Amino acid sequence: MSGIIESPYLELRGTVPRSQLSPFAEVLSSPFAGSDATDTPAASGFGMLAKIVRLNHLASNELYSLLGIRVRRADDLSAIMTFSEARQIAVARALRLPDVPAEWNLSTWFPFKASSSLLATGWTLRYCPECLLEGYHTLLHQLPWVHRCAWHDLALRNGCQHCGLPVAVKADWMPGENMQCACRRSPLETDRILHAQAPEGAKQFTDEYLQWAAEVRARTTLVVPELAGDPRPALTALIELPRSWRLRVGPAVESRADEHMRSPKHMRGVHVRTLKPAKRAPMPVRDDLVGLEVVQRDRPGFLSTPKRLEPMMSAVAVELATRLPVRTLTDREMSLFLEGAGIEAPTSFAPASRAFSGEVSLLPPTYIGGRQFLNLLCVHPSAYRLVGGLVDEALDGRSLFDFHAQATHQEFDLLMRACGQVLARGYAEGLRSTLAVHVPELYAQPRLAPRLRQPWALLDRTNGSLSKIRVAWVPLPRATHSEAALLKAEDEANQRRQQYGRRRDGGRRKSGHARLRGPDK
Repeated sequence: MSGIIESPYLELRGTVPRSQLSPFAEVLSSPFAGSDATDTPAASGFGMLAKIVRLNHLASNELYSLLGIRVRRADDLSAIMTFSEARQIAVARALRLPDVPAEWNLSTWFPFKASSSLLATGWTLRYCPECLLEGYHTLLHQLPWVHRCAWHDLALRNGCQHCGLPVAVKADWMPGENMQCACRRSPLETDRILHAQAPEGAKQFTDEYLQWAAEVRARTTLVVPELAGDPRPALTALIELPRSWRLRVGPAVESRADEHMRSPKHMRGVHVRTLKPAKRAPMPVRDDLVGLEVVQRDRPGFLSTPKRLEPMMSAVAVELATRLPVRTLTDREMSLFLEGAGIEAPTSFAPASRAFSGEVSLLPPTYIGGRQFLNLLCVHPSAYRLVGGLVDEALDGRSLFDFHAQATHQEFDLLMRACGQVLARGYAEGLRSTLAVHVPELYAQPRLAPRLRQPWALLDRTNGSLSKIRVAWVPLPRATHSEAALLKAEDEANQRRQQYGRRRDGGRRKSGHARLRGPDK
């Protein structure tokens, strides 16, 4: 006679042979319905929490007593479960998971080295309507460079699909109605969650994506500008997905012919430049990098331009001066703008009738003793300080002497070209913005109108050497202030920082680029 009593309803523990019992069953089994992760591959912490709250009919005031997370009614649960490590640990412990799943960590999904908090600015829940109906949400859908669900081919949303209002993710709901919108519709459907299976293709795609992200992250570094704003436009422009994925998760287009016309709204005005090693590179000059140390100071003032970059800065001044409306600059001012190129004013040039301006004369590069000096007061700090960030990442903890000895000519040349491109564009935008105060006609010319952008950079390495640098320029929000007023405000902030530093340590502050100077003699 068998020791197991068959039952059409429940299989009681007393009827199961002892060899099949685990002494850790009480510890390892979750007390909550819906906590089985096999139906939700690579699910986010918020997705797991939302499903458990719905299936277990939990009230918002039970989150602490049952799950161990303390929240306020106005808290965004999607943000809390993404950026709060303590809340993630508490939920994982309540679900009796052996550890916090790696898929709950946003940085696991980044194809570059950066903290999860990078996307905290401007955070909002993004989801696939079909996935969320079945209680499934993944952090893959939160990535700015992913626009569609790879397995449902639906555009990702950040609002209610019925009324357009923001999705209800606050910790304030009636039992069984979490995430219910003000229009009385809910993106969750309890019956579908109960019978949900893993979305077809979700596990395969998320596994492939995470493997790709880990491989790229090992060799790629993101350089974030000072006082960075919303990172989504820059990251959308910088990240290059494998070609086979672009049609699956990229923006929806009618055809390949109009693909460039369907960019998201937040991508308008974003420009990208990709730099790769040249086949033939000039001999590295160590002093070129040493001269860039000044950009890390609190208020750098004037930069002694490295010889390699002098022609680029001169070209910026010449291009602007030769395209200005007539009677804009005086004879002497025009000669200063053209001095770097050594050319005469065009025959169409007509001098302005006003007096010579000392402020305008400081805008073009200044030449003293055969050296070029660039006025950084007309360059936004996010531009020239990113140059310092590029150098820091390229050195990777090494001294300049070690980098100069170990880097190939192509690697050194790539770094200098990237620094030059960032500095030249930042100077061009700042030059137009500052000059527009004296030449209001610039606002009427589309190509010369003042605009300030913030650069972000992505450095890629192959076998330890720089192999590619991508730079994205994102428009800076200026509210009601003009570009010139924004530059002035940044300079005033630099002055306060400089004064504070002097009071703090008697003016003997060490630059973050001290290692550029090499060992002290």
